[in-house]
This record gives sequence, C-alpha cells and structure tokens, in this order.
Amino acid sequence: MDKIDKIIFAGGGGHALSLLESLPSDDCVEGYLAPSPTPSMPVAYLGDDVTAPELIRSRFLFHIAFVYAGLPLMNKRRSLISLYENYGAEFASVIAKSAIVTRHSKIGKGVAILNGAIVNRASIGDFCIINSGAIVEHDCQLDSNTFIGPGCVIGGGTVIGKNCFIGLGSKIKNGITIADDVTVGMGAVVTRNLLKPGIYHGSPLRCFNLSNK
Repeated sequence: MDKIDKIIFAGGGGHALSLLESLPSDDCVEGYLAPSPTPSMPVAYLGDDVTAPELIRSRFLFHIAFVYAGLPLMNKRRSLISLYENYGAEFASVIAKSAIVTRHSKIGKGVAILNGAIVNRASIGDFCIINSGAIVEHDCQLDSNTFIGPGCVIGGGTVIGKNCFIGLGSKIKNGITIADDVTVGMGAVVTRNLLKPGIYHGSPLRCFNLSNK
C-alpha cells in the first residue's frame, strides 16, 4: 500500500519547530512523538516512541526531528533513527521552498534542508540536516546523520563523516576531510583535516577531546 503523504515528526523541540517553518503549512504534519507534549508545538501530540509501530502500520511517513548539539547526542539521534528503522518506518525528507538544491545534487532519505540553505552539486547522506542559511558547495560528500549548523559554509570537495556536528557559523576550507563522530564548535574555522573523533573549537582550531566515539 502507498504511504500517506502526511509526515509524523519524531521529536517536538526547537528543531521540529524549524522543520514546520520549512513546510508549506502545518497541515503537512499529522503530529509529533516525544516523551511529553511541547506547549509551543502547533500540531497534535501523538504520544511517545512506543506509539510509533501503530502509526507505521497506519502507513504514515516519518521524519526524525530530534537534534541537540554535539556528541554524544548525535549518536543518541543515531540510536533513535535505528529504533524507527527497526520498527519498519519509511522516511520523508523536508526541503524548504526557499532552499536551493541544484539539479546534480544527491539527497538521501530523511534529510532536512531548511530555509535559505544552498546545496550546490553535493551529496547529502541519509538523515543529514542542512540548517538555515548554510552553504554546502560543489562536490562535497556528507555521510549519514550529520548536522550542518545555521550559516555554515562548507567549501567545495569537503568530505564529512557520519554523526558529525558542525556548529553555527563555522567555515570549512575546500578539500577538507572530517572523520566520523567529530564536533566542530560554533564559529570555528577549519583549515586542516580532522581525522580523529573529538570536539574541536576555535580559530586556529584546537582539539579539546578525542575520547568521544
């Protein structure tokens, strides 16, 4: 059977609200799942994650609308994705009307590309988030479940691994390689490869923690 066009969000925080603003209307969303209701959410609260299998059987599409800054929380998001995959969910991508995604870009499932973002001939892996006003330039490759914060600029030919978090306003030089499980702090300038998991801040960039995996 075909899936119902309406989306259910897994998550009800600030990122879910941003996703709503990227859709043509609130009517595109059936509701959201979260541990408890969010007073500011204008769509229906449908319960917690335990409710998901019943809704999946009802043929709704899902979108993972949960994100917090950095490790280990991107890995926690990965666990939530795995839970819904095990339930058998099918995932919708959310691409804002004001975003620019060029015709030779490749976009995976469950991706969010929010208002004013630009994806220019790049490959965006499953469950990635390209936040408001971010730019991902030509020939970039992003692996799954990676977050690009608002206003980031990712130079051409950059390769970013899975479960990464690139903080607000960061700039990454063209041709850089970033390993899995890397967090880049807000406003950082990345001019060298980051080949080990860890938390990196500042300009020039410094590593504060290499133990997070």
